[in-house]
Amino acid sequence: SVCSSGRHAARLLFRSLPAAAAAARELWSLRLDGLHLLTPHLPDAALASHAFPLVASLFASHASRLLDSGLISRSAARSAELAVSIQSVKRRLRGHNNFRDFDQFNLQKKTLEAEKELVDARIAEYKAAMSLIRRAMLRGTDDGEEVEEEGVDVFGIGEGEDVDFVRLHMMMLRECRTLNEGLPIYAYRRKILNHIFNNQVMILIGETGSGKSTQLVQFLADSGLSGNDSIVCTQPRKIAALSLAHRVDEESKGCYADNFVSSYSSFLNGQNFSSKIIFCTDSCLLHHCMNDADLNGISYIIVDEAHERSLNTDLLLALIKKKLLDRLDLRLIIMSATADANRLAEYFYGCQTFHVKGRNFPVEIKYVPDVSVDASFNIVASSLRGPCAAASYVNDVIRQVSIIHKNEEEGAILAFLTSQLEVEWACENFTDASAVVLPMHGKLSPVEQSRVFESYSGMRKIIFCTNIAETSLTIKEVKYVVDSGLVKDSRFVPSSGLNVLKVNWISQSSANQRAGRAGRTGVGKCYRLYSEADFSMMELHQEPEIQKVHLGTAVLRILALGVKDAQNFEFVDAPNPEAINMAVKNLEQLGAVKCNCNCYELTDTGRHLVKLGIEPRLGKIMLDCFGFGLRKEGVVLAAVMANSSSIFCRVGTDEEKHKADLQKVRLCHQDGDLFTLLAVYKKWEDGHENRNMWCWQNSINAKTMRRCQETISELENCLKHELKIIIPSYWCWNPEAPSEHDKLLKRIILSSLAGNLAMFLGHERFGYQVISTDQIVNLHPSCSLLNYGTKPDWVVFSEILSVPNQYLVCVTAVDHDALYAIHPMSSIQQLEIHKLQIKVISGLGNNLLGKFVGKSGQNQQKIISRLKEDCKDDRLTVEVNFNNNEVVLFATAQHMEKVFCIVNNALECEGKLMRNECLERSLFPERSGSSPIALFGSGAEVKHLELGKRYLTVEVLHQNASDINDKELISLVDSLVSGIANFHKSSGNFRLGSDETKWGKITFLKPENAEDAVSKLNGVEFHGSSLRIVPVCSPDNQGLRFPSVRAKLCWPRKESRGLALVTCASGEAQSVVDDCFALGIDGRYISCRVSTKEENCVFVERIPLHVSERELYDAFRSTTTRRILNIRLLRVKEATIASPSVSVCEEVLIREISPFMPNKSFPGKSFLVEVFPPEENDSMMRATLTFDGNLHREAARALDHLEGSILPCCQPWQIIQCKHVFHSTMSCSVRAYNVISQEVTSLLESFRSQKGVRVSYNYEKTENGIFRVRLTANATKTIADLRRPLEILMKGKTIDHPDLTLSAVQMLLSRDGVAHLKSIEQETGTYILYDRQSLNIKVFGHQHHMAEAEAKLVHALPQLLEKRPLEILSSWA
Repeated sequence: SVCSSGRHAARLLFRSLPAAAAAARELWSLRLDGLHLLTPHLPDAALASHAFPLVASLFASHASRLLDSGLISRSAARSAELAVSIQSVKRRLRGHNNFRDFDQFNLQKKTLEAEKELVDARIAEYKAAMSLIRRAMLRGTDDGEEVEEEGVDVFGIGEGEDVDFVRLHMMMLRECRTLNEGLPIYAYRRKILNHIFNNQVMILIGETGSGKSTQLVQFLADSGLSGNDSIVCTQPRKIAALSLAHRVDEESKGCYADNFVSSYSSFLNGQNFSSKIIFCTDSCLLHHCMNDADLNGISYIIVDEAHERSLNTDLLLALIKKKLLDRLDLRLIIMSATADANRLAEYFYGCQTFHVKGRNFPVEIKYVPDVSVDASFNIVASSLRGPCAAASYVNDVIRQVSIIHKNEEEGAILAFLTSQLEVEWACENFTDASAVVLPMHGKLSPVEQSRVFESYSGMRKIIFCTNIAETSLTIKEVKYVVDSGLVKDSRFVPSSGLNVLKVNWISQSSANQRAGRAGRTGVGKCYRLYSEADFSMMELHQEPEIQKVHLGTAVLRILALGVKDAQNFEFVDAPNPEAINMAVKNLEQLGAVKCNCNCYELTDTGRHLVKLGIEPRLGKIMLDCFGFGLRKEGVVLAAVMANSSSIFCRVGTDEEKHKADLQKVRLCHQDGDLFTLLAVYKKWEDGHENRNMWCWQNSINAKTMRRCQETISELENCLKHELKIIIPSYWCWNPEAPSEHDKLLKRIILSSLAGNLAMFLGHERFGYQVISTDQIVNLHPSCSLLNYGTKPDWVVFSEILSVPNQYLVCVTAVDHDALYAIHPMSSIQQLEIHKLQIKVISGLGNNLLGKFVGKSGQNQQKIISRLKEDCKDDRLTVEVNFNNNEVVLFATAQHMEKVFCIVNNALECEGKLMRNECLERSLFPERSGSSPIALFGSGAEVKHLELGKRYLTVEVLHQNASDINDKELISLVDSLVSGIANFHKSSGNFRLGSDETKWGKITFLKPENAEDAVSKLNGVEFHGSSLRIVPVCSPDNQGLRFPSVRAKLCWPRKESRGLALVTCASGEAQSVVDDCFALGIDGRYISCRVSTKEENCVFVERIPLHVSERELYDAFRSTTTRRILNIRLLRVKEATIASPSVSVCEEVLIREISPFMPNKSFPGKSFLVEVFPPEENDSMMRATLTFDGNLHREAARALDHLEGSILPCCQPWQIIQCKHVFHSTMSCSVRAYNVISQEVTSLLESFRSQKGVRVSYNYEKTENGIFRVRLTANATKTIADLRRPLEILMKGKTIDHPDLTLSAVQMLLSRDGVAHLKSIEQETGTYILYDRQSLNIKVFGHQHHMAEAEAKLVHALPQLLEKRPLEILSSWA
């Protein structure tokens, strides 16, 4: 009869048992032939007994047929094919080969031999399995084989009528599939099972693609080694546990009963492990251990992906190690994908290690440190070659994926990035109709994660992922891998007690794991976006997580297990003891643990945190919120904190980023980031018809919001089962209506993050001081608090982000009342003593401020340095605001009065000097002979006219001239002598010899004042040495002898528009944009993009208006290694202010340059100034300076003084830029050059090789035997720096020794003296010149050789002098 419903298809009735048994056999025969999947069910025991031998014999015959099937033939053919290939390669090896070909053939031979060995081993394993089934079926019959293999029964087939033929049939089908798939671990099945049976602990190292994660649990279940207990396999990630359970369940369908395979991604109270095969996260099993320390019902534990050394994995291994001593029936298998298992083997008493070779196909490794260099780069979509809207490496990954997609054959692409936000941004910005772009990261839902395993016909699958896809997951079709080489790690710094989130290099083992993803199903390629040298610099293996992260959760779990002292816990790799102490201290602050008799134990709060299984600080926030009736707020706050980094979207073009910033302003809460995130979730939850649209309109990540919702659901479920707490659906807190709830939430957040307290230091430059470490860190630019203009005095933060500057993230403002509840008022007040206060001195003129600041800010910096030294506080500073005509002081309350007095005195001193300041001019600068001198005061008033030859200027000399405080010296002179008109300090950059004692010159209003200075100041003690005052007489003006040094000056005539055009080397504009995507100048991020109008140019926006071309150039050069050819600031079309006249500019330039010239009173003799009248459209004022050819150093000093300075008649943004070509000539005799030629050439080449220095030179030999070197450079400082060591070489060293008297030196004129001179020259390789006129001896050559020659000469000449009179006396006698 046919059944129309239920599990039974039909019921067959027979007249006799033999007929029924024969029918059962026939049905099984048809099923084994694949004609149906119906299962004969024999409810009658007698019938079953009668049919068993028939069916068993049938299965034995089927097993025999499978041994001779086409599957075996194909595998054997493959083995034979490999054998032929091996012989062919061996023949090539026996021939003549170069080293490269020999190595290649040898590697090919080893690869082929390994593959053949694996194929043969799989065939042998398959034959053994079929033979085992055949023997089991024929056991007890006349045809039964008496000899059976020793070891574990891989199928655990029952005896007699206990055989489950359905299970056996499905196992035989699975065996065929396994042989066909060719998983390497299949070849080692019997060896592995025997190894596990004989050892309590085993480490199984299976290379990527070996099949260990899916097959080992089936081997154990098939063999029946676990009895009635469970086999538990742990994974570090939820997605791996879920996907592996699904895969094993599919592979073993029909081999086991229903619900034989299960998976758990989280643990709930009352949850029991009842399935035979259980996949779960290591965290889940760890929680199970806390509830069931004996691990009842579990006989085999497999810890997979142990090479990742996650925190939970290390804790789990430590717990299992202790339990192995109590339960000898418990078995532990540790599986790793890398060979770094020595540490784990040592930890488990030197346990055995079993290696399984992988099935990876060859993967070609390509190093691509610069994607834009690739010839295929020009095929990349222009949108991807435009301005980088994310980190440069993210853009590089997308570009490389695009190149692969356009050029390579079919096959999926797997690209590794560092974070969820980067992955999702990449998915959104890579668009191609012929590709399916998918994300893969740990926060996706199981449904979203499963999409990467699906196939898409006719479409290339492109997957952007985090390091979650390095191990465990096998994504079919992946043929190409793009490896950024980076990973984002959160590292806990015990010394500071803070978490620092930073992008770091991966390890070599991780890089190999990523590359292995491309060789799972065929030959693949891995594109590494870094150099081979970078790879060699990576660590071999990744650091255990337990040595990197905060140990709060770990210590909680250790204490929950009854361990009283976490320091004595037997870790696999013990973390830093300081990190453990810090974790215990933080838990004690949270109220999770308490000290009792020098031992720590959990409090009720601690036990609740253990049950919740989340980060202690988040759990504490939830529990505290529950205490104040804010249950909904507490759960949401914990969820949004866990996902805070990806809730807001700020990606895309500059316009899109600006739009996102504006949209975020509407959502920002005045109390900080956590309140903002809480408000965002509340608005998202409040009944929007289309939540995705709302997210898009407000630049919110919709996926992250859904993940927050999932997290909240999980937390609510956990709270319900673990703590019996029901979370309501309503909110008590309203972000738009300030209430007492705001204060409560801030107090709760402060209580949980008390260790992350920071105080505002009172100045934007310093930002916040982290109280626990004294670190100075700024708020992250995305912080909500920055939208409200003022910075709170106190904040708490979740962690420090390092990218590469350090920032506080997830910042919340703190009230003083809440602060006093946590910290004593006295300690807070003590800390606030160190906060900087602000005081403003206003009503000051621009000229006075300019004098106070000084050239390049030197005077201002000297005052700041003095303040820092006097007050012993490096944070003190003084700022000058030219727009508001004020000086702003930043100092602590303790030092403010002192700082004010010093700065105010400096301002009064500058004001006094300005009132008396005069300009000294020669009335007839070009006239030969003496010229009258006039002192012009303000308004061109003639203060003094000197017609005679009396001096107005004196030069000040001091033993420590460079260390003198200028203001103190001027104050001393002013107190003793009246009538100071002006002073000019000598530049210290190029001082030589006697110049070291020159401080500078002071000009007085009258000759009488100058004479008083000479008489009163000479010999006055000042700073440990006496002053020397020397009159400076007005020199004759002879005019310029020859103009060989010309410098061009320019300064802005029109204001900057905040825009610039940067000219780059050909093809490097995009690279410059990529390198400078986060370039900040003067506290503001500038925006860069490739110019669409100018070729090889970068268009720059948002430049501070006072920034000059030189400052912008320096900023770019410090950020990128690409060549910057030119930078041009774009300025307004019409000048907004009237420029000073040409004559005024010339007068001011002469005044600025004169102090650097030898003849300050006769500037026309040393240099000429010419300022060109500007055209109407000119944006720059231009001038030319012509210097006397002998005044190279003076010209350098003057130009250095002018470079970057502001003329007193100009505005603060009119900064001078110098452009010049400098020539200099030095000469020496040919004989001198012969001994110094190598040193001269080496010195010149060293200057040419310096980065950023442009020097050229040529040699010339004159008819008079003089060798001349001519230098050309684009900077006077370069010439001065180069000329100085050249002069030392080419002028030689003058020997000045007390033993070389006049008589001894004259011995060089004698025959013996000349002979000694030549001998010393040959021995030392030097040239010695004796000047008969000056009676000086000069030595030329290498420094060490000159010293040797000097020593020999000093020794030889006195001896010659002594011998000469003795010879005379002897002759007389």
